[in-house]
Amino acid sequence: MKKIFIFVCTVIIFFSNIVCVNAGELKYELNCKSAVLIDAETGKVLFEKNKDEKRAIASLTKLMTYYTFIDELGIKYKNNYVIYDIDNKKFNYDEPILNVNFGEKVKIEDLLTAMLVFSANNAPEVLEQEFKRVKKEDFIDRMNVNSKLLGLNNTHYVNSSGLTRDNVYNVSTAYEQALLAYNILIKHKDILKYTSLHRFKYKDVIYYSTNKLLGKFKGVDGLKTGYTEEAGYCLISTIDVTKSNGNGKPLRFISVVLGCDTKEDRFEDTKKILNYAIENYENYVVLEQDKFQVENKDYIGNKLIYKATKDAVVLKKKSEIPEVRLQLNERLKRTINKGDIIGKIIIKTSINQVEVDAVATANFNKKSIFFKIKEYIYNFLKGLGWFGWTRLKMT
Repeated sequence: MKKIFIFVCTVIIFFSNIVCVNAGELKYELNCKSAVLIDAETGKVLFEKNKDEKRAIASLTKLMTYYTFIDELGIKYKNNYVIYDIDNKKFNYDEPILNVNFGEKVKIEDLLTAMLVFSANNAPEVLEQEFKRVKKEDFIDRMNVNSKLLGLNNTHYVNSSGLTRDNVYNVSTAYEQALLAYNILIKHKDILKYTSLHRFKYKDVIYYSTNKLLGKFKGVDGLKTGYTEEAGYCLISTIDVTKSNGNGKPLRFISVVLGCDTKEDRFEDTKKILNYAIENYENYVVLEQDKFQVENKDYIGNKLIYKATKDAVVLKKKSEIPEVRLQLNERLKRTINKGDIIGKIIIKTSINQVEVDAVATANFNKKSIFFKIKEYIYNFLKGLGWFGWTRLKMT
């Protein structure tokens, strides 16, 4: 009877664990057709769902519009003005546009803000015209060239706004849109100045951000929403988790969801992905002042004490213990002086590996042949227990 009871309890515990595991997995089930999460420092993929599936991307397009315009004309060009020469009647009544009239003078920075904050569809068209006037080059062609240069080989643009025209639209993948965001944050991080805005005012009209995570999910400061019938609801987000997960060093994640059924779904899916990142990943940091030691019987004291030449940071899962090891130089000097580089500290996690030079924290002298003989005799006599009548002084 006792054995039956134990068996039944074991079965119950076993199936309870299965239910718990499945519940954890269900927590991150997503509505979107494809998604990805990457580390904004290295571009490493941390989570994905159909990340390489080609899909329409709607107004996510405007990130490449921003990148191409700023990358080619420079961040200072945003302070210039252009003459608005677009007839607003060409836009549908429900399309978001900045309230600028034909013939008005408008600042480039206001167009960039309108495009990134509330996805104004007239802004990219003006930027496209200005680019062509200055560079004498087709803007869409340059967008596609930049795609290839950034390794976005499954991405193709036919316009700068992301709208569908005559059943033709821009396409990409969740991963390549994350890769684009990664490159923008490396080269033109100033974009966060715009994408972090909850609202902005132009000619006494207040325009609100389409990114409803701003101010509601701590650390989110961008990047872009998108919607068309072909694309569904999309969102590229980035979150700064330096304070909570950085261990004193910057840490940022980028997430992408494509093809959600509703506006709410894209935000809910993104929150699930970002929560997954926060709950599972953190920085592991080796500071410059941290000291390590390694056994080395060639030197007096039988060890070398060393430290990193600079702080080293590597992303890790919260549950893992990183591997930290010293790779000594093949040839070490007979006398190692404090500050000499003696090798490399290699820090490895399941996600990434970093290397940093290792320097001696003190002077270390290699043992001479006479020292080794003396040491051998000392250890031999010590092993025999003869120290009642003899003692050797080690120098």
